Amino acid sequence: MALITEDMDLEKQYSPSMWSRRFSSSQKVLQHHVDFVTAASEAAVNNLPHKLEIEYGSTPGQKLDIFGTDLPDDSPILVYIHGGYWQELSREISRYPAEPLHRFRIKTIIVGYDLCPTATLPEIVNQIQNAARFVFEYAEKMGSRGVYFAGHSAGAHLVAKLLSNSDFLENTPGTHRLQGAFLVSGIYDLRELIYTSVNIPVQLPLEWAVPMSPQFDCFSHLQARRIRMYILAGQNDSPTFKKQSREFFELLHNTCLMQNMYLEIKDNMDHFDIVECFAKDDNYLRNLLVHDVRKHL
Repeated sequence: MALITEDMDLEKQYSPSMWSRRFSSSQKVLQHHVDFVTAASEAAVNNLPHKLEIEYGSTPGQKLDIFGTDLPDDSPILVYIHGGYWQELSREISRYPAEPLHRFRIKTIIVGYDLCPTATLPEIVNQIQNAARFVFEYAEKMGSRGVYFAGHSAGAHLVAKLLSNSDFLENTPGTHRLQGAFLVSGIYDLRELIYTSVNIPVQLPLEWAVPMSPQFDCFSHLQARRIRMYILAGQNDSPTFKKQSREFFELLHNTCLMQNMYLEIKDNMDHFDIVECFAKDDNYLRNLLVHDVRKHL
């Protein structure tokens, strides 16, 4: 990825709330997002059979929730990883995809993790690996027909880092059940980010920027697994976020020669309503997943 020229405002490029057209200020964008996903997450807890706060590691953040415990054992599973630049948001307010998916007999697992600066970014990447190991063991035990991962923003980064780990996928039981991934408004190249205020709590050293960036990883091992990859961003994401999605798609498609690729910049959506819609009955993320399940499982 070519770095943005020095005269471009990096702070603004990496501030997604400043690009939304729905509200009069970035603060209102963020407040609406938190209010919306909190209410939808509470509704999921109130309306669906579930098991909450399952520990997959030893630290406080390493917990996950399973929604749809009443569904058949072999039900497909979506694993959702929230964003927030590895420093904000939480598992508790990220349960909002569960209710629309439950109507199509898809279980949802919401993954939490420790946030920066309590944890370093490499530690968070390792925690997501621990969570994925738990999920694949659970899927193997249940006989699930397929496991999918979805991540938003920093969550998309974490899903991409997980999928780039060929040793983990090769040596973890149950990974043959992995079917696809949905990467929504993700960040895949961290080199510029370290020069913004985002990095104050993340504290990512310059020498870690490339190793922590999926844009410089290899994904060719996914070819044999025939995994479907859906890379999505909003029309009203910043130019940098849209560029990162396009260039990550190009990496997978041209360099790693992956097939079954899908890239879309969603019209009239910003960095936040692109996943807020996940809480609605008729949403494109659910429809993509249901279509994939029906076609491949």
